[in-house]
Amino acid sequence: MFETFLKDLNEQGGSVRAYEGCAVKAHARITSEPENAAALLLIAYAAQRFVEAYDDQPLTMTAADEELELFTEIVNTLDAAFKDGSEAEKLSALNKASARLAATIKAG
Repeated sequence: MFETFLKDLNEQGGSVRAYEGCAVKAHARITSEPENAAALLLIAYAAQRFVEAYDDQPLTMTAADEELELFTEIVNTLDAAFKDGSEAEKLSALNKASARLAATIKAG
């Protein structure tokens, strides 16, 4: 369901443009998959935050690995719940992914 984002990202080497492509594709799917809109929006947000952070900045291997781990965790969490989970499991996955993303935001 959402694993295609990880496949695309890995095939394109985890570059900034690859993350940007994931964000664009996730946004595009929202209109055709309104039942998955919240999950797709979180995936798009997670990918776009990478683009905004590293588009014109150097990216170390350590940072790239950490970002890929975070994105993979979010996508896998959502994928597992949205494939065949109950509504409660989907909501739990959305909350877990949101909390994980929120933890990456540095307080002003």
